[in-house]
Amino acid sequence: MTLSRIPLVRLTVLCVLLICVGVPTRVRGQEASAQPANPVQSAAQLRQQIQQLKEDRQLTERELSLKQAAATVSAQRVEELKRQLLAVEARASAEAAEAQKLREKSALLEQHLVRVTADLPAHEAADSAVAAADRAKARLDALQTARGELQTQLAGLRKSAVEWRSRGAESEQQAAALVAQRPELEKKAGEAKAAAEKAEMALTAAKTATDTASAALTATAASVAETEARTADAASAAQRMLQSAASLEKSLATLREAAKLTGVDAVGAIQALEKTIADFAALKTSNAALQAELATVLAERRKLMVAAKAEHEKKLAELAAAEQSAAPLRTAHSAAADAVAASVSKEAQLKQLQADSGEWQRTLTAQLESLEPSLPKLDAELQIATAETLVLQRTAEQALEPLGRFVSFSRHVAPIFARRCVACHNTRSPGGRLNLDSFAALQKGGESGVVVEAHKTAESLLISEVESGSMPKEADPLKAEEIAVLKHWIAVGAPLDAGIPAAADLFDVVPEFSQPQPPEEYRAPIPVTAIAFSPDGSQLASSGYHEVLVWNTADGTLIRRVANLAERIHDIEYSADGTRLLVAAGTPGQLGELKLFSAADGSLLRTLVRSRDSIFAAAFSPDQTRVASAGADRAIVVTDLNTGEQVLKVEDHADWVMDISWSPNGQRLVSASKDKTCKVFDAATGNPVVTFPGHGEPAYTAVFLADGGSVASGGGDRRVRIWQVADAKEVRGIGGFGGDVFRIRVASGDLLYSASGDGNVHLHKAADGAVVRKYAGHRDWVYSVAEHAGRKLVAAGSYDGEVRTWNADDAAPALSFTAIPGARTVAAAGQQTPVSQ
Repeated sequence: MTLSRIPLVRLTVLCVLLICVGVPTRVRGQEASAQPANPVQSAAQLRQQIQQLKEDRQLTERELSLKQAAATVSAQRVEELKRQLLAVEARASAEAAEAQKLREKSALLEQHLVRVTADLPAHEAADSAVAAADRAKARLDALQTARGELQTQLAGLRKSAVEWRSRGAESEQQAAALVAQRPELEKKAGEAKAAAEKAEMALTAAKTATDTASAALTATAASVAETEARTADAASAAQRMLQSAASLEKSLATLREAAKLTGVDAVGAIQALEKTIADFAALKTSNAALQAELATVLAERRKLMVAAKAEHEKKLAELAAAEQSAAPLRTAHSAAADAVAASVSKEAQLKQLQADSGEWQRTLTAQLESLEPSLPKLDAELQIATAETLVLQRTAEQALEPLGRFVSFSRHVAPIFARRCVACHNTRSPGGRLNLDSFAALQKGGESGVVVEAHKTAESLLISEVESGSMPKEADPLKAEEIAVLKHWIAVGAPLDAGIPAAADLFDVVPEFSQPQPPEEYRAPIPVTAIAFSPDGSQLASSGYHEVLVWNTADGTLIRRVANLAERIHDIEYSADGTRLLVAAGTPGQLGELKLFSAADGSLLRTLVRSRDSIFAAAFSPDQTRVASAGADRAIVVTDLNTGEQVLKVEDHADWVMDISWSPNGQRLVSASKDKTCKVFDAATGNPVVTFPGHGEPAYTAVFLADGGSVASGGGDRRVRIWQVADAKEVRGIGGFGGDVFRIRVASGDLLYSASGDGNVHLHKAADGAVVRKYAGHRDWVYSVAEHAGRKLVAAGSYDGEVRTWNADDAAPALSFTAIPGARTVAAAGQQTPVSQ
């Protein structure tokens, strides 16, 4: 129910009340007013009237009771209606409130609609930028694939060309070797042939003799066999004759016995049998003689056979010997002939291979010549596409970021990791096997698996760990806004900024931030670790806390404070024209930086080098085109001043590199290191030239002398040592120092200014090591020294924060002041203490 319906409800209730209450009142009034119109005529009439009045009264009372009951019901109904009215009014109020909320929500939705509608072009533009970037990336990927394929093809062709060239050269050499070997092979083949032929002739003769002996043996054996057969036949005949004679004699005996018994005349038969038996005796004698003769012949023939057999065996042995002798000669001849044939065949193959090699080389060269020009064109196209893709990707990121659709890993996420996580999760000590030194390492995860799930904040282990406070361990939890950044980054896909390599070190990914401002006033002096004169000698720059302080050399007043530097300043150098100031600084264990400032106003021109630890030394090259720096990361870095690009990095020392200097011709660099060595390097290639290990203690400083062939170095052994670059042999050692030698500066004439831990600056001649003079007055270690020949000034800074200047010619004190803002300068007061204002 709306508010417009409330008057209608109230009007309905009032009408009901009037109907229930007002109408009876009007009736009774009308009846009462009508009674005086009938005057009393008689007592009967009066009684009648009384009766009528009673009846009327009773009727009225009944009506009154009814009306009162009706009034009561009406009152109850009114109360009910009031309650309903209140409920309706409450409901109306609630609906009115809800309507208000809906109006407000509608207004908010309208505002949101307006805002979204207003944002739509931006999102559409962002989508368009992303699509353009994706198209460019696809084209870049295609070009990179094409380049890879072309490089692979060219590499294959070059490899094939080299292989065929090598085969051709090898075949040519082999063919030449074969031609050279051919006469010897042919000679050996001829000799082998002659020997084989001779052996074959001997073998043929042996075969003939063997055949003859074999024939003789066969003939003798045949005659022996024949004789043995005849002997056997004679023996058999004799046996038969014996059997026949025995049979005849038995028959004769039988006949005689029969004749005697029968008395038959058998004389004729008996005589005939006896004659026959007698004939058999003669035959027997003849057969015996034959057998004897045959036995003699057989014996002779057997002797002949034994002799023939021995001769045959002899000839067989001779034949076997001849065969045995001929076989290797035959094999040698065959091998020699095969060798000659193989040499001829191989030569032909090699000549064919040479021809094939030449043909293939020509073919491959033609293919290479046709394809190689495509590579520079493709490289140029790829370079353009890379630049265009990078521009489009960055444009897309810039369009997405204001809309909350992109979070920069470099600017927002990496700094959180660098501040809060890398100390425990780095390459050297990956806690839980999780390394956060690079985006690529982060993607690999740790021993618990992947820690970042793109677009899945709730499922990312990284978020659960930091939200629960489990990480960082033993440290304050991440701030809510830091966690919100990480969650937002993951929600939009955990992207990496365009143009940043995934494997890039986190330190290099994190953008450079402005350093803390130095304090307005120092609570205490700090060590002066670096000091330098401007080329005109009017200014002296000294190290401060997060700053370089520039002083007037005439009166020691503070001219300028150059800020935006790391905590400790380790080296300062003016450019030759005095327009630029080079500063090496660092915050121990966190940051090292080499910065170039305008000497005129102290504005930062460029950060040349950033490292994970302090940079201790820096120097302009003699031609002022390059800068060399060195520091706690053990590296020597050469940077191009015009482009700011690193041109050389040398990592040859085993410990901090404390100093770096150029040779006068700019071709070499000399370094001094905490690893107790000094080293000379080629400034163009970084190749080591020579190492000087003579200090035996940490080396803090090293400089070339004017000839460029000698170096002066100093260190923890409390000596300055002069040594040759050619062979690292020490020429002389200069002693007399009461502390470590921290810094050496070379002045005209090869004079050496040395800052020492004994509180003095020492001046020696490099030529013979002779002491020239001492600049005294400091009460603590002297870390830094500078000299200006034009103004004849020497300046030094010490551990207790004091800066002193002297006259270079006689070591007379010039100025003394504590190198902090607000300090008072004491002039020509060698022993006075600076007083703070």
